[in-house]
Amino acid sequence: MPTSNFADLISNLSLIWIAGAITLATALRLALVRLPSSAVRMVADFLESGILMVGLFFLVIRPFLIQVFFIPSPSMEPTLLGQHGAGDKVVVDKLGARLHPPRRDDVTVFIAPPAALEGSPEAASGAPVDFVKRLIGVPGDRIEAHAGRVYIDGAPYSHRDLRGRFLQAGLFGQEAIQEAAADPENYDPQADYHVRFTDTAVTINGKAVPNEKIAQAVTGMPHSTVKIVPGYTIRNGVRLDEPFTAEDPDYDLKLCGGKSLKADNGRYRLNGQSISQDDYAAFSKTAASALPKNTYFMMGDNRNDSRDSTEWGPLDGKSIVGKVKWIFWPIGRFGYLN
Repeated sequence: MPTSNFADLISNLSLIWIAGAITLATALRLALVRLPSSAVRMVADFLESGILMVGLFFLVIRPFLIQVFFIPSPSMEPTLLGQHGAGDKVVVDKLGARLHPPRRDDVTVFIAPPAALEGSPEAASGAPVDFVKRLIGVPGDRIEAHAGRVYIDGAPYSHRDLRGRFLQAGLFGQEAIQEAAADPENYDPQADYHVRFTDTAVTINGKAVPNEKIAQAVTGMPHSTVKIVPGYTIRNGVRLDEPFTAEDPDYDLKLCGGKSLKADNGRYRLNGQSISQDDYAAFSKTAASALPKNTYFMMGDNRNDSRDSTEWGPLDGKSIVGKVKWIFWPIGRFGYLN
């Protein structure tokens, strides 16, 4: 069995399977220890040691200290890669979450609230689902986000707009064009090509695109005027420096009465529920409110491809499982997360 599949199996074994395995091993040991052979007794002693190790790991270490998790989605790229990238496996420190309050900027695993699962297959099953995001705000923090835009001859374009134009212009390469042609209804270049706006450039996966190429891709005229306005997140009035994000936000957001007020490409929502443009305008006139007691604001590093607190609101602190400490698989991605 490949190492990654074995890790998934170990991390997801239920208590019923574990209890059954310990019971069978204990019964086998009791049967063997009664036999006169010294070799058989050695096997019985080995089983006893194995039972103690399994019990320690699954009944103490995994529930209370550390656990292995698999990253299925691209919502935390480029920090953690989803299954269509590397399929990162991570080690989560669960003990720390019990010893001290969650900290800003920690990459955190938590049990998804019901609102985050609406319309998904997981919602129908009723089983808890683990999410991983970055903890951006703690109780009392005031969180805002401002959308990035590129203005070409005065007309605004979002990251989504530019991804489509860049794809058509071949700036993502021939492979992307072929993939789009093979499945035009479902292909989304955002999964593989992250477009980010910085103070000095538009980048594709970290590589700057000359303004002339941007203008050519959008207007067909390389000498069109290009103005870049990066998006950013604000915490307690301070603009955050977040080099770890895949893209700057495509949306405007603020906390309003402890809920997420969001405007996203013509859609207006309060904690994920649609509201009118007039209601949004009225709500947005108020100053950003503080996160309520024992709630936390979670955002994916892949800001424009993440179902997070910008959609479903602040997270109840009781749902936090722990902090991601290590990437341990694939081997080439092995490393410690600060």
